[in-house]
Amino acid sequence: MQVETRRNPCSDLANRQLEMLREIAKMQMGHGLDYDSKIMDAARKQAQRRFQESRSRKERAEEDLEHLEAEEMQRSLEELMGSGAELDNILGSMDSGGHMERVKSEITDLNEESQQMTQKDFDDALSEFGSRGLTDAKKPKITLTSKGARLLGQGYLSRILQRLSRRGVGPHKIQDIGYGPWLASTVRPYEVGDPYDRISILHSLFGTLERGAGFQDLSLEDFRVFEAIHSTQVTFGILVDQSASMNRAGKLEASVETALALTELMRSQFPEDRLRLFSFSEEVKEVESWELPGIAVPMRYTDVRAAMRVFRKLVAHETGNKQAHLITDSAPNYEDGEYVGFDAAFKGVVEEARRYRSAGITLNIVMLDDDPKRGEMAKSIAQENLGRVFFVRPGELGEALVEDYLVSKREFLRL
Repeated sequence: MQVETRRNPCSDLANRQLEMLREIAKMQMGHGLDYDSKIMDAARKQAQRRFQESRSRKERAEEDLEHLEAEEMQRSLEELMGSGAELDNILGSMDSGGHMERVKSEITDLNEESQQMTQKDFDDALSEFGSRGLTDAKKPKITLTSKGARLLGQGYLSRILQRLSRRGVGPHKIQDIGYGPWLASTVRPYEVGDPYDRISILHSLFGTLERGAGFQDLSLEDFRVFEAIHSTQVTFGILVDQSASMNRAGKLEASVETALALTELMRSQFPEDRLRLFSFSEEVKEVESWELPGIAVPMRYTDVRAAMRVFRKLVAHETGNKQAHLITDSAPNYEDGEYVGFDAAFKGVVEEARRYRSAGITLNIVMLDDDPKRGEMAKSIAQENLGRVFFVRPGELGEALVEDYLVSKREFLRL
């Protein structure tokens, strides 16, 4: 059943503000801002407003000073005419309250107001996000909160689904999706098309006896099959390579955006599913999607096997369908805390891929590099597991994985 069209989840934020959230995420990942970025543009406009306000305040202060000087001069003249006091004494008593000096000091300060953008302009341009709880103002470095990351994920997902809808791909409500290796204890008569591995030999033989025949007279109508326990659950793992090369050409940003979009897709449309995210290089760490923008990328080497092993062990006892998408742009060269080179590391990855197959976990390789040798390596790993290889540019990553997830859900429906 087609999901009814929903209001754009980003309608409460202008696209410009959504782009600013995206730039905040990039800053969190250690990237600088381009001159024409939305945040820099907002900061420049804030600087212009600040300078214009200072000019207006200066003009008002100069008018106030003229009035004060005129009033003081009028008062002094009246005092001179009325009292006959010495002129020097009268002039010396002008502005005895210090009002004119304060106004003069204010004018001096306003004259020093810079037209250039300042740190305060930058902070003021981002203050709205802090007040809305989208960024954490308590931290010294600007950081997205879980709320901010969620809103950003909604924006990414909306854009991805809009592009996919033009190709006829989109989220659907799915009921009774597929079955895994789990069978019920109840049986029913065999029907054409039932998988042979669900046939119960014992119950089939009993069926023969029930109709008064011998085992040698076993017929098709005697066969019984176990009922399948239908499971709508999919455990979808994303293993993100965070070695140094991923910090170039927008690869890490694309991985973060994809994870945020998938998180929102599952939360809003398929809450029975679970997304598990892992960042890896020389070490492996499971993270929440909103933590991904804060990933540092200081590592040099790539321990693919460790990431695969951690995911396999963590989902070993989970039911339903299990898939892992390994996102990388490099070859394995590190294993169990030491550099071992490609040949030894590749051997370990292939061995782990075989274990995935035995455990019923589908392993798909997402290669963000067009090097032919790495492509062949990825194909070899996927073939050990009957998985697939995606060769995509960073800008296409979100569409590729969201589409694959949706197509997988439909395939389970046909099982």
